[in-house]
Amino acid sequence: MDTKLLWICVSSFTGVFGVLTFLAITMHVIMLIFPGKKITAQAAGSEDAVVYAAVSSTYARLYPGTKVSKIEEIK
Repeated sequence: MDTKLLWICVSSFTGVFGVLTFLAITMHVIMLIFPGKKITAQAAGSEDAVVYAAVSSTYARLYPGTKVSKIEEIK
């Protein structure tokens, strides 16, 4: 293997690693400046309706003629 080719590969790898490190640090700083919303427990609402519709449509496709009557969370 030629020495120049090895040098090009090493410098390219180092350059990409440097760019990815810079992006990771930038993302970390942005996340510190603008923290995300904290998710809290919510009362039954529109999200439950969406989950019910998704489960119902999936079971209707898999098992035609069935009806979902109760959905329970297993803890």
